[in-house]
Amino acid sequence: MTILCSHHRIVEKEPSKVNPRWKSCTVFSLLMIVSSCLVVSFSLHGLIADYKHHCLLKANLHFVPIAVENGSDTGTNQTTVQYGIDEYWSNWNSGLYCETLKNMPLFQGICCTIWLALFLVHGPGGILPQPWRIVFPSLIFFLGCTVVSLLTASFITQGLRHLCDEFQKVDSVQGMSCARLILYFSLVQDTAALVQVDKNFFLTLAFSWIWVGATVFGLAIILLRIFLMPDFELFRVVVSMHGMRKDLPMLQTEESASCTTSEL
Repeated sequence: MTILCSHHRIVEKEPSKVNPRWKSCTVFSLLMIVSSCLVVSFSLHGLIADYKHHCLLKANLHFVPIAVENGSDTGTNQTTVQYGIDEYWSNWNSGLYCETLKNMPLFQGICCTIWLALFLVHGPGGILPQPWRIVFPSLIFFLGCTVVSLLTASFITQGLRHLCDEFQKVDSVQGMSCARLILYFSLVQDTAALVQVDKNFFLTLAFSWIWVGATVFGLAIILLRIFLMPDFELFRVVVSMHGMRKDLPMLQTEESASCTTSEL
């Protein structure tokens, strides 16, 4: 008497059979995350250093008038009133707050570098059973990176926006761009003219959201790989019993069988 049964099984493809564009997109997103994380971390450090390492994000500043004498061609001195920040009376934010926002991108950049190395050198199989090694670790990793990057970028943006609002309390500089005012009110640079702009401000603000976009892009690629299944192929396993003998041939899904079950 012969009993013939079959069931489906998802098997991980060999790397040579997978479209290389999927891997290239993931590598591109990881490289974008690492580069943007480094830019955000060092640019924010530069902003904090311009204010003598006071935490300027969401700080309540106290401005004081400063009299500056300017010599003229006629030999008379003209006194102009400028404003500066009083370090003592200003209510700076906690140093731990700024250190966390500064180090979080750097930490994620290191994690993504390690993940990129594992992603490039690790072949199919491994410690985790196939095919879940590709799906769940990458999904959890990119989901965690997305949450961290979104929270960090939001806190940085809110802190810089609050700082710009503080600058607008000074009547003589209203209407000026925030990038110029950050350099104008710097505690370590003597910049009397509102001509130059602070590049760290633009880099921090822009690359914070480039970082978010790169993580969302990487998460979207992983979700597409889960739903479209380009890394896996479906096989039908046929089980035939001839007396006490059991054969397990691996056949493609086009083969017919008398009874079928689905195994993922």
